[in-house]
Amino acid sequence: MLRTMAAIGIGTALNACDSSSAAPARPLPPPPPGRLVSPRPGDWPANVGNGKSVVVLGAGIAGMTSALEMTRLGYNCTILEATAVPGGRNRTIRAGDVLTETDSQQTCMFDFDNELYFNAGPARISHHHEFLLGYCREFGIALETFTNDNRAALLHSTSSFGGQPIIARHVRADSRGNIARLLAMAVNQNALDLELSATDKTNVLEMMRQLGDLDSNFDYAGSSRAGFPGQENTGSRQRGELLNPLQLQDLISETFWQQRQVFSEGLNQQPTMLQPVGGMDRIARAFETQVAADLITEAQVTEIRKIANGTRVVYRDRFGTITSLDADTCVCTIPATVLRNIPNDFSAAHQAEISSFLYSTAGRIAFQSRRFWEQDHNIYGGISWTTQDITQIWYPNSGFGQNNGILVGAYIFGGPAAANFANLSPQQRIDTAIGEGVNIHPELSAEATHGFSVFWPKVPFQLGAWGTSSPATLLTGDDNIYFAGEHLSILQGWQEGAILSAYHAIDLIVARDTLT
Repeated sequence: MLRTMAAIGIGTALNACDSSSAAPARPLPPPPPGRLVSPRPGDWPANVGNGKSVVVLGAGIAGMTSALEMTRLGYNCTILEATAVPGGRNRTIRAGDVLTETDSQQTCMFDFDNELYFNAGPARISHHHEFLLGYCREFGIALETFTNDNRAALLHSTSSFGGQPIIARHVRADSRGNIARLLAMAVNQNALDLELSATDKTNVLEMMRQLGDLDSNFDYAGSSRAGFPGQENTGSRQRGELLNPLQLQDLISETFWQQRQVFSEGLNQQPTMLQPVGGMDRIARAFETQVAADLITEAQVTEIRKIANGTRVVYRDRFGTITSLDADTCVCTIPATVLRNIPNDFSAAHQAEISSFLYSTAGRIAFQSRRFWEQDHNIYGGISWTTQDITQIWYPNSGFGQNNGILVGAYIFGGPAAANFANLSPQQRIDTAIGEGVNIHPELSAEATHGFSVFWPKVPFQLGAWGTSSPATLLTGDDNIYFAGEHLSILQGWQEGAILSAYHAIDLIVARDTLT
């Protein structure tokens, strides 16, 4: 009995596991010394940067955080950004916007409407990302709830339940019920007497009864937690009838069902999650306002050099003019995928880590559509999962009750599927996403319009979604050059990680300058 329970994973039923299948896609190691221990802004010595100059490469969240906080310390900062729009991967797509990839260009054809936007980069904020949320408060950025886990969303495997999508609450309720029944059976058969006292057994049985919604005999025959017949569509009046429970053998037939139930248990995926009202780029625009006086856009870095007592950066401006900029210090936030192709004087160790640094292949595909998920299926926000290549479908978390919305019809990260999608043309990605999406929502074939896609390995000056290597050398300075970016933090793939990396670089610079 105990071996059977171990095989099906009691931790899954108890929601005790930590699974993180989206960014970042792998468990990260404990932070090495110096990471995630940065002081809060304001704890650095005041005016430590007076009379000193810094050039910041890249106006993503890490770069703008570095410039903002170092300016407050008295440093004279200049930010060089290769694109016309600061924010790095923090970008929100609206009607008329143009996205260029290395081999294609798309113009967004969404209708002009404040609710019709697509976060083509970071799209959610964890409640414990305190530094990012602190900047949102400081800058007056309005926030709203991002629904990461919606029990009304769907789980779909092509090889289970006849390929039909199952409402998430049905899977969760019946998984818990079946696991609770097995543990109660083991307790009642005295299989755990070596572990439990008589009082413990009574308490565990009560815990299992409540956890699994078991009957008085500790059996499971279904639960109202799973919903009622016809609830996958509107208009059902059978609210007193229970659904037939899903069989345990089906729920353990593949790991998909177990993994998807614990996704939101990962620390960075737990409720409450948040998003800025009107699009994630509200954060990038607010940072831009703070550092605008020091920002040069469309300035493509062509060389990074060491000079006596400082650094020299050569860049090409929007007119093609080559300019050389000398500074005491350089903070480089350029992604390693781009940085490795820029001539530089980095140490051999820094160059080696930059050259070998790995990034995830990932992308999203979005559509404008009638809100059939709300109107026909009572799904308000959240994520549906599938074993197909499209992996996830995201429902908008605002504008509830309006007629149209932006549906993320695919979020693909890692593995052959992401590589294959990245190599498709934008229209091929859109067509493929609809072709798979109709297996979950048949309405997509008629309702989805104005498709738009982004795959970060194809976006110039990014060439990757988020870092996946474990940094070491890049956490140290290279003479007067320091490095930052989400790829160098314990929170790879998150804006909070970008901020933490900026703080770490500032730590190193302030420590150096405090001694001089």
